[in-house]
Amino acid sequence: MKCLDAADGAFARKYRAPFLGDLSRVMSYDAIIIGGGPGGSTAGSVLAQAGKKVLILERERFPRFHVGESLIPYGNDVLREIGAWDKMVAHGFMEKLGAEFVLGNSKAGINIIFGKYLKSRYAQTFQVERAKFDNLLLENAASHGCEVWQETKVKTAKVTDDGVTITCEREGKIHELTARWVLDASGRDAFLGRQMNLPKTDLGLPKKFATFAHFRGVKRNDAPYNGHITIVRLDFGWFWMIPLDAEKTSIGLVQTLEHYKSTGMTPGDCFEHVVATSTELQSRMAGAERVNEYNFAGDYTYRHLQNAGPRWLLIGDAAGFIDPIFSSGVMLAIRSGHLAAKEVVAADAKGTALTPAAQKRYTKRVGEMCEVFLNMIKMFYNNDSFEVFMDEHPPKGMEWAVNNLVAGNTRMGWRLRFHVWAFYAVCTIHRRKTIVKKIDFSDPLAAAPKAKAKTAEKVPTPIS
Repeated sequence: MKCLDAADGAFARKYRAPFLGDLSRVMSYDAIIIGGGPGGSTAGSVLAQAGKKVLILERERFPRFHVGESLIPYGNDVLREIGAWDKMVAHGFMEKLGAEFVLGNSKAGINIIFGKYLKSRYAQTFQVERAKFDNLLLENAASHGCEVWQETKVKTAKVTDDGVTITCEREGKIHELTARWVLDASGRDAFLGRQMNLPKTDLGLPKKFATFAHFRGVKRNDAPYNGHITIVRLDFGWFWMIPLDAEKTSIGLVQTLEHYKSTGMTPGDCFEHVVATSTELQSRMAGAERVNEYNFAGDYTYRHLQNAGPRWLLIGDAAGFIDPIFSSGVMLAIRSGHLAAKEVVAADAKGTALTPAAQKRYTKRVGEMCEVFLNMIKMFYNNDSFEVFMDEHPPKGMEWAVNNLVAGNTRMGWRLRFHVWAFYAVCTIHRRKTIVKKIDFSDPLAAAPKAKAKTAEKVPTPIS
């Protein structure tokens, strides 16, 4: 698949990009978006559909490897609105009908089927190889009229109440650009957050460390559940297993940074040791072959307390990132990208910057979405609460609520809110008095002699 770039003559003619000429001159736009990932591409598509002149500045050259490969259904509506859904169907991404949670010792598990409780438009989504998915969304933004500069590094952004002046480096030249709006979708680089020294919080969660790679030959679930994400829960962390196509599976180990350091192993050795000492992982990966290098990500839990100003908005991971456990990253990126673009369009219609009320509204709406997942994440990492989540025979209302939460439903009406509250109430009670089956995390394989491993002198530099 061809990567689109504004310097491509055919691209410029097809999508009516302005004559580039001397790129060192000042160029002006309605909106400049920093980052061409799902959040930036979504915002760009919405703005371009509204007739805005948009420039997307992307540091890398697409397609490129990225983690976060499992979508959840409550992002489907936005993908349809920006015209990407049909392109995803045509591309043939792996269909995802639900999620499976199992213990590392294979002693318990639950299977969540989205279509059991959700409307048909939320009954299915996709597992996506991010190199292909992100490229598709960026091309989709370009097809709506966005100008795209790839391999472009943003150096500075001077933001005022009237707009923004950005300097960036592209093809060895420094360019100065102006716009009335800047939307930061730079991911965990959090460009504006760092430059503007925005206040942030670690949400009180311990720092995590993830090691991941792609494999072939991983044992899959039987159809129609062969597209499920599988979460393998351990006493100190968890594994994800995401089928990407007929052969390739993304597999990652997430643990606290403290636990990883305590092993004294390199990330790869630690990953392989955990696989070797888990009955469930051994069963699924006995014949697996790794097809790329191990990648790492760490220290990624944070949230900016302010997500918008008069002429700027933060999108997706640039606003904050909590934890990958419930696959919320891409959905929060595209949903916040959609919200941010709609705020810009509404303000432009009035001929104003974002009012203080609009800034608070956007920050609150992004925060409310994050809060739903934050509560789920805290539940998941608490062994007592996790026992309630793993109950094989929950009350119907509780099962319905959990199904909605795992699918990413953050728009809670009173009925869903009540059952979600009831679920967390049971979790709280169970911490004090046992009311569901206790979980035994012990695994016979863990008692096997440990292979001598290479020691890790320091934590490797993570990928973004």
